[in-house]
Amino acid sequence: MKSGWKQLIPVYFVLLTAVMYLLTVIHERSRASVLQMNTCEGEDFRKQELLPEVYEEIRKLSRSGGSFGELLTTAMLNGDFHPKTVCTDREPYYRYKRKEFDFLKSCYEAVWADLVYFPIPSGDISYENTWLDSRDYGGNRFHEGADLFGKVEIPGYYPVISMTDGTVEQIGWLPLGGYRIGIRSDHGGYFYYAHLSEYERDFREGEQIEAGDILGYMGNTGYGAEGTVGQFPVHLHLGIYINTSSGEELSVNPYWVLRAIHKNIINYSY
Repeated sequence: MKSGWKQLIPVYFVLLTAVMYLLTVIHERSRASVLQMNTCEGEDFRKQELLPEVYEEIRKLSRSGGSFGELLTTAMLNGDFHPKTVCTDREPYYRYKRKEFDFLKSCYEAVWADLVYFPIPSGDISYENTWLDSRDYGGNRFHEGADLFGKVEIPGYYPVISMTDGTVEQIGWLPLGGYRIGIRSDHGGYFYYAHLSEYERDFREGEQIEAGDILGYMGNTGYGAEGTVGQFPVHLHLGIYINTSSGEELSVNPYWVLRAIHKNIINYSY
């Protein structure tokens, strides 16, 4: 009888190993199941909820040889899209959803990879998380951006600079945005600066822009025909957009981006 038990021990360990492996596979597949080609269109992705300290840690790891996009995407997925720490375990996504992972990575890179400077070169700028707050000019709609205000409420006082390198894609008047300029960054993000009092110079579509270039000056233009001013306080409306897998342009929340790069302020004399 004792010898029979001894013969069963190796079988037991084989079965235990098989069960543990099966549980691991099930767990990894479950983790990877969150990934779809349209994950970037979901509310969790669009919030872009990344703490400044986690952003800095990802930047630090990327400077040591890691891929910024992979580290960011993995951290967001492992942290349920609002990570408190950096978790670098990407294997379940690589093994089971590599195509979806790579596309989501490109979406995160469009928002984060090209950031260099805070858009206003001043330490007295305030902003709040007003993402998707209601607005009523032009019909009921939602606020798809972030508004930045300065202590000096004078149009033309604060310069607005490009947060990234990129290309001028849109410029001119919009009824909602007033005088605006849109910069397409190298990784595909569209950075939209609106309500400018004036432009720094006569920009042209297709013109190359460097991070830190002055685009114009904070104002209160918009909500009417060209030249309309004074319908709201002086501020900068910042929008950030990405292209989805269907080719549609989709807005994301700039608030956490601003928090992450708030200290990256260019010195400017007023």
